[in-house]
Amino acid sequence: MWLQINSMSALASRASRLDRTLLALSDPTRRRLLERIGRGPMRASDLGRGFPMTRPAVSKHLRVLRGAGLVTAVARGREVLYQLASDRRGIDEARIFLDRMSRGWDQALAAFKAFAEAADDRS
Repeated sequence: MWLQINSMSALASRASRLDRTLLALSDPTRRRLLERIGRGPMRASDLGRGFPMTRPAVSKHLRVLRGAGLVTAVARGREVLYQLASDRRGIDEARIFLDRMSRGWDQALAAFKAFAEAADDRS
């Protein structure tokens, strides 16, 4: 797992914003962390509760989320709180990409449906 996260971090540093966003969202643990952060700013130790991993592993996941621009770390006194990033360009780019892909699938399925219905009519 450590090697996987480090490899992804190295890959993400050279990738486009869309690539970094999709890479960050590709991991179910990071998606769950992002959902928790979406409820409000939280400390890393609180975010990691209930996950079967160490604090350093949680920190590495948070680093990937920060590298993708999905979360930010804000110092509050001696604590660091993680919150959703105010810059939503990464999420917006991912949404546009997925919408475009979805339209392509919708068109392909509509064409297949028309083909199947035409074949039924010929039978």
